[in-house]
Amino acid sequence: MTARYHVSQNKDEKSEHYKEWRIRKEGSDKTIKYFKTQKQAIDYAEDLAQGRGPRSSFTKVDGSLRKQDYSKK
Repeated sequence: MTARYHVSQNKDEKSEHYKEWRIRKEGSDKTIKYFKTQKQAIDYAEDLAQGRGPRSSFTKVDGSLRKQDYSKK
């Protein structure tokens, strides 16, 4: 099965990475990496997706789905 990555904003007020953007692999609670901006996180997720065929999903600040499948064609 192909990996899928999620980019979302960290909402944990107690975290040192509060309000930073994070990348997680689907089904995992472990964050792969944090970023200051959503664009940086999306770019990194796209790089992870290259050559593997995974799909990614990204959320807005409010947690609603922004877009799925940002794979470069």
